[in-house]
Amino acid sequence: MSTIREILTSKGNKVLTISGQASVLDAIGVMSEANVGAIVIQDGDQPGGIFTERDYLKKIALKGLSSSKTVVSEVMSSPLITVELSDPTHDAMETMTERRCRHLVVMDNGTMVGIVSLGDLVKRMLQEKEAEVQQLSSYISGNY
Repeated sequence: MSTIREILTSKGNKVLTISGQASVLDAIGVMSEANVGAIVIQDGDQPGGIFTERDYLKKIALKGLSSSKTVVSEVMSSPLITVELSDPTHDAMETMTERRCRHLVVMDNGTMVGIVSLGDLVKRMLQEKEAEVQQLSSYISGNY
């Protein structure tokens, strides 16, 4: 079973952040430019929340709020749902299912070190299953 550390090692640990006083329009502009679905809200050393595409739909678009006049701290999801570097990917998937979220901020000793998405976890689990099928096929055919 793989860990969150292995996912970050392969995908990288870059996390997009923005100030809580930035406008929602600025946040979605940064997200769009980077082609990601979430941005961490950080003022100072610690992340305070996360703003996702779902937050935009539920808290801005459906309520008719202005993206340029609303600050992101007013509509971010908080507190953060986090995972540790050493946690198994299976546990992270369970957390996402139970908490109904698509992004987990990765922490290591209280410091943010990355972010993983549902897509990252699914990709990793598929890679593991493909490797397992190859090993079993090799064993069955005697090529081990």
